[in-house]
Amino acid sequence: MIGNLPYIVHGATRGGMGCVLLLWLDSKNCPTIMSALGLKVALKAILPEAADAEGIALFKRELTVWAGLRHPNIVSLVEIVDGGDAGWVAAMHWCPGSLRDVMTQRGKLPLQDATMILANLIDGLAHAYRQDKVHHLDMKPENVLYHMDLIRLMEKKKIENDSLDNFRFMVADWGIASIKQPKLNAIAGMPPSSESALRTFNNMGTLVYMAPERFLRGYTSSSRSDIFSLGMMYLEMLTGKHPFQSGVNPVETLLSGRYIIDATSLLKQSGTPMSIGQLILEMIAFSPQNRPSDYSILGQRLLRASKKSKGIFSRTFK
Repeated sequence: MIGNLPYIVHGATRGGMGCVLLLWLDSKNCPTIMSALGLKVALKAILPEAADAEGIALFKRELTVWAGLRHPNIVSLVEIVDGGDAGWVAAMHWCPGSLRDVMTQRGKLPLQDATMILANLIDGLAHAYRQDKVHHLDMKPENVLYHMDLIRLMEKKKIENDSLDNFRFMVADWGIASIKQPKLNAIAGMPPSSESALRTFNNMGTLVYMAPERFLRGYTSSSRSDIFSLGMMYLEMLTGKHPFQSGVNPVETLLSGRYIIDATSLLKQSGTPMSIGQLILEMIAFSPQNRPSDYSILGQRLLRASKKSKGIFSRTFK
């Protein structure tokens, strides 16, 4: 039961510290009263083995950041439920899957679909930074969820059932977000007695999507760090691969700059348009200073590159 509504567990997933339960409303035993949670809901909670003082503080920090983010391209936190002994539980809108699911099912994606998805993510991350000075720092296909875009479907004259254009892609999981706004950081930050108050989330995340500066002393995270991750995801969507060879330490590949050579090769092999390939290489440049400086500039560059890729004089990447 959630409140006075009966739900049935339909599935579950788990990550490093948390788990997500997928629930469907039990229509046979449901009263006439409905709630904002809807017919399907996802509940996120901290795993019992991670529920020490630090783990609980980290989860509360995530919920504090997430609660203030309202945008079509950010998964909505609908309600925070008191789970009793289980602690806080986050109720969010149910989504049928992740970008990783899409990439696994379809392999590399058409340019139009990949660009649409990237534009969705840029809008979501731009809102988070513009409003609360928050950097995500764990952008990867698993942390991008999708749902049917009803507004877009209503505007369409013809609906193609298999088109990714029917969906809206949203940023999820703010567990290791970096907060640059002092007031929000004071509210969401770790307790002063915690070791986590003295450490940064800079070196946490998924290696193949992390910017090189996050492994170097003296560098701090920025929008350019998330732009690097978006570039790696865009590359993987278009080529079906990421520029890290199996059996080779990803950190060594990253810090040596070798990934740029392999990324260039992947773009060439996939026949990626020149304008798009050049933008991707800028997004994943080794030095943060050589990447687009903010989301507004990245969005403008993406629009120009997309238009050039459709022109009669467009060339494939070489």
